[in-house]
Amino acid sequence: MEILSTGEKIRRARVQKGMTLKALCGSEISVSKMSTIENDKVQAEEWILELVAKRLGIEKESLKKDLVEEVTEELHRLSQNMFTKNYERDIRSLIKVSEENHLIYQAFIGRIQLVEHFIEKNKQEELNIEVSQLYKTYINIVNQETQYLYCITMAKYLDVMSEYDNALVFLNFLMSHYYTLPDQITKEQRLLIPYYTVKCHLYLEEFEEAKKYLHYLEELLTITEDESLKGQIMLYMCMANAKEDLKECSLKIKDFMADYPVLHTKAKYMLSIRLLNKGEIEASYQEMEEAVRMLGPENMAENIELVLHAMDTFVEKGHIKEASKYIDLVVNAAIENQNSRCVEKAYYFKGLLLAENGNFNMAETYLSVSLDMLLKRGKTQELAKRYHDLAEVYYKMDKKEEAIRYFALSIQIAGHI
Repeated sequence: MEILSTGEKIRRARVQKGMTLKALCGSEISVSKMSTIENDKVQAEEWILELVAKRLGIEKESLKKDLVEEVTEELHRLSQNMFTKNYERDIRSLIKVSEENHLIYQAFIGRIQLVEHFIEKNKQEELNIEVSQLYKTYINIVNQETQYLYCITMAKYLDVMSEYDNALVFLNFLMSHYYTLPDQITKEQRLLIPYYTVKCHLYLEEFEEAKKYLHYLEELLTITEDESLKGQIMLYMCMANAKEDLKECSLKIKDFMADYPVLHTKAKYMLSIRLLNKGEIEASYQEMEEAVRMLGPENMAENIELVLHAMDTFVEKGHIKEASKYIDLVVNAAIENQNSRCVEKAYYFKGLLLAENGNFNMAETYLSVSLDMLLKRGKTQELAKRYHDLAEVYYKMDKKEEAIRYFALSIQIAGHI
């Protein structure tokens, strides 16, 4: 992508026409003056731009746009086309141009857009790299506007990574400044703060906390034109308002979500987990079965994070037989999603379930592959548990030396966390 200054535009247009500096200047402009304009050493006066544009046969307004205007307009254009084939290449090129010309604000906005792009694409490995680059740009241009943009983007990133507690750190900070945010933050942008706050509290199963922010969601529902966002709002309002009778809640969700089949499925997954935690086992199983059927294998990959969350809850609560019904679908969906973190988690659950069912040789294979993937990601907080699980498998396989080695690693890692 090429962004040109006013001087570069004049020089390029002149060269393309085969026109010399002298011919362009005529008797009205000195050649030395035009040379300094083309080299961006001085800014051209209005009458010079008008004369040059006429002789070059181009629009004066296109010449007047400086580098800042060009980059800003291109950023806006790209923000409307985040899913095109060349988007990542184009936005990276624009960030490079911005940084080379010390346009720090434009570089920051470009990096915000790139992170948003990876969030939408659920490319978590790329996200981990880009958020660090975003911070390096942000610290050079801290003000109220960039502070909002940085914090809300980090909250979205941590939400994608299922780190809801950490996301709430940024969201709570923004809520504490909710009524003092600058005017350039639109009402809808402002309302996204409580929207993500509700979402995080729901995933943490902190329903009473989520309810505190529902009046903001009602307001957001009235002003947004984003149909997908409207559906998500209705989903979260349903889940936050669910009473003790969760079966009645299921019927209400069915009515509310009639026009949002995928969101209806998400609601069923969330409801299944909530029922499981309340001890309503059969009802939970039924919601899970309906959710899997409604989602279908073709949509499982796109919703793999939610499915893995449900699988995690079932395994943690000891509902091994029920979880085993869906594990192959989960593994296949994670592989199709091409997200290494999801594949690693799916392999881990597969290994645990195989071990519980007595298939220790296959369990060892899946757990070992999962462990290798986890080590490559450098997630030490999860290693102690993985070493312990693998040690138990080796113990049941009567491989005592391997069991002792992994038990020791588990204790060692746990002691350093």
